[in-house]
Amino acid sequence: MKAKNKGETEKFAQNKRLIYAAVAIVTIIILASIFLHIRPSQSKQPKAAIIDQLSSSELSPSSKYKNETFVNEAEELLYKRFSKIDYYSDNATVDQYARLPSLGYKLIVWRVHSALDDEKYIAICSSEKYKPGKYEQYSEDQLKLCNITGDENQYFAITPYFIKECMSGNFEDTVIIFMSCNGLKLGYYKTAETFVEKGVKAFISWDDWISFSYNDGAIAKLLNYMIIENDTVSEAVNKIPESPSSLEYGSSKLHYHPDPEAADYQIPDYRQSNMSSNAGLIVMAVLRRNFRHVLD
Repeated sequence: MKAKNKGETEKFAQNKRLIYAAVAIVTIIILASIFLHIRPSQSKQPKAAIIDQLSSSELSPSSKYKNETFVNEAEELLYKRFSKIDYYSDNATVDQYARLPSLGYKLIVWRVHSALDDEKYIAICSSEKYKPGKYEQYSEDQLKLCNITGDENQYFAITPYFIKECMSGNFEDTVIIFMSCNGLKLGYYKTAETFVEKGVKAFISWDDWISFSYNDGAIAKLLNYMIIENDTVSEAVNKIPESPSSLEYGSSKLHYHPDPEAADYQIPDYRQSNMSSNAGLIVMAVLRRNFRHVLD
């Protein structure tokens, strides 16, 4: 048998590398196509938000109520189910409210002032003081002015019409814990109902006036029940006792809407979907590295 010379051996090795490279390229293209098809966009990654309008530096001292202990405890609990948590305070603006449904939030802890409107709904305050001429693109039905007791300033506040007509996109199985007085006051369900129509799975709030301190303590316990003990919405809400009456406030009870549709809902562990996405990125990185080795 005739032995191959050196040139033929090198040519054979080069052809072999080219074949391997071609196979690697095809494999990467196929896997990349599959991965990009099934991988949710970053903006749609399941995450949570804390909207802490009560801590905003834009508020007057009389209407501001900062509680870092509560925020830290809430974040610690939320990280047990979510890989990413966004925090809003000074940036709890009208424009930011308009984007909320499109940002992939599955749980929103909304610590905020609100106002009872004569049309029997709750208007949700932003951190923005009223400025004449700002937000002229919105109608008087969509954007109101919120008067906070003891505060000389007025703040822009969104209405059910804003939620329905101005918020971009839709929520998907989102739980909103609305930490405000009267969020589910009897006869004032229109705001909660509009959120549900917009895709919210459960809207949790109080049926009357509530003190800041009791509100924070009760919602911290609610998050613990829903996340650590894995309680359903109804189980967690029913574990929160009615607030005690005082000279300033009557008693208030936590409720959820819609009932009974939201009763058995539990907060999933959304970290798993993010981990799957990250695993896909790792696989792609390994393939690219191996492809480079083939060409070397």
